[in-house]
Amino acid sequence: MREYFTVSELNDYIGSLLENDLTLADCWIKGEISGCKVYQQSGHMYFSLKDRDGVISSVMFKSRVQRLRFIPKDGVEVLARGNVSVFSKQGKYQFYAQEMQLYGVGDLYWQMEQLKEKLQAQGYFAAEHKKPLPKIVKRLGIVSSQDGAALRDILKVIRNRAGNLDIIIAHTAVQGAGAPEEIAAAISRLNTLGDIDVIIVARGGGSLEDLMAFNSEKVVKAVYDSQVPIISGVGHEVDTTLIDYAADIRAATPTQAAQMAVPDNALLLERVLKYQQRLIQIMQRELLDRSELLDRIMMQKVWQQPESLLKSKKLQVSYLQNQLHRNIKHCYKDKAAHFALIMKGLDSVSPLKVMERGYAIIQQEDKILRDAENLQIGELVTIDMRRHRLLAQILKKEQSAYGDQI
Repeated sequence: MREYFTVSELNDYIGSLLENDLTLADCWIKGEISGCKVYQQSGHMYFSLKDRDGVISSVMFKSRVQRLRFIPKDGVEVLARGNVSVFSKQGKYQFYAQEMQLYGVGDLYWQMEQLKEKLQAQGYFAAEHKKPLPKIVKRLGIVSSQDGAALRDILKVIRNRAGNLDIIIAHTAVQGAGAPEEIAAAISRLNTLGDIDVIIVARGGGSLEDLMAFNSEKVVKAVYDSQVPIISGVGHEVDTTLIDYAADIRAATPTQAAQMAVPDNALLLERVLKYQQRLIQIMQRELLDRSELLDRIMMQKVWQQPESLLKSKKLQVSYLQNQLHRNIKHCYKDKAAHFALIMKGLDSVSPLKVMERGYAIIQQEDKILRDAENLQIGELVTIDMRRHRLLAQILKKEQSAYGDQI
């Protein structure tokens, strides 16, 4: 008999023991996924399954990973079926998962997370789509169960803050199979009324299963399509549902939702009184300033001796009138001298002045002759002088000393 095992022989022996164990050859394990990683090259998924007191290394091969109906992520609680064996190279045992499914609340949580990612990608949670709450609310719509504590809390807050507020309650189931359709229909009905200022959708706290109606795609779409601003007041402060992401504003509790929707009338009245007092002070200060200004104006000399102002203005008008007359006269004198100069220039080039110096105008049939090129011997012409007109006949043509024909 051999006295020792090699390391690999020991690992193989332990592995055979595990593989021959009928319980470990095909078993289910419940645990939370941790350290999950899928290698792109091989497609295998390596992870750990853990609970409060223990952890086991696990692996799922590519062919099995491709059959999963969800995407494994850290923190998700699952049920995994497979077998336990030894990985000889590292000398450790691990769980080889063959199939996997979401477990209990983890399943609901995972469904909600997948729906959340889908709706977010479609823009149902977009910040730019959210509507501001009105400053003054005259009519409030409430979508909730008429028998629930949430509605009682809301009505108590409203009675204390705004007792005269008009309230429309749209009763719905807030959990159960038919609740999503009822909640979505109630939101739509309140929108059709046309005069609702704000809608509160509310219910008290509960487990994730209790709140699943507010994680419904139908409810999220109804909130998104609402033309009236919506406040979500579902559950307690630690509870978060998909309606919180779609609503225009989220309240931690139904009570806080009522406080957000309806301003406190007492506080509003106090604020109005403060503004009123401030306005009175501003007007009094303004009146005082204006009164002082009026007193200073009335103390001026013009109000005591108005004729002095008139006399001063008359002197100013007389001065301006005399200056205007001088300017007009001076301008007329300059224009007259300029006109005389122009007339003298025109007179110097007048044809009559030229004729006085002995020049004459020769015409033939009322056409002034500038040369005798086409003039024939024996033709008649008229000669205009300064005081006479002569009729003459051409007897002879000869070249002038300057080379011009006459």
